[in-house]
Amino acid sequence: MKKMIFACVICALFLVGCSSNNEANSDKMSPDENVQQTLEQYMQAIANKDAEKLVELYGGSYQGLMNLSPETDPEDEQKIFNQYLELIPNISLKEILDQTEVSKDEYKFVITLQHEDGTLFQAQESDIITDKFTYTVKRVDGKLKVMELPPYQP
Repeated sequence: MKKMIFACVICALFLVGCSSNNEANSDKMSPDENVQQTLEQYMQAIANKDAEKLVELYGGSYQGLMNLSPETDPEDEQKIFNQYLELIPNISLKEILDQTEVSKDEYKFVITLQHEDGTLFQAQESDIITDKFTYTVKRVDGKLKVMELPPYQP
């Protein structure tokens, strides 16, 4: 009888140890996946011209957007994004080249974008042409947000 109780206790400890180990691994895995998923959803919203989803996922400043549409009510973030989406080309995520964990709540991604026809999107600022863009995904008020706007190329 003592052997049976001892065996049950050992089994119970083993099962508890396995389940808590799985929870720990789950906690380690899901934030990275959620961070990348947040970026991918943001990029998909750009491709779909989905201003509502962009407002939900964007955590940066609206000042630059408001400068492009000064007549728009600054509180109407969805309308501001809709107007911005009309100005930018039809682009989508091509590839995530690099992901770096800056801190527990902040990640940097280097990505490439593509036009609708699949060609590489490039942007020019001054004399520099780039096809690589850095995006930050950060936890803001408990939610993952993308901190940069889609690239503007007049």
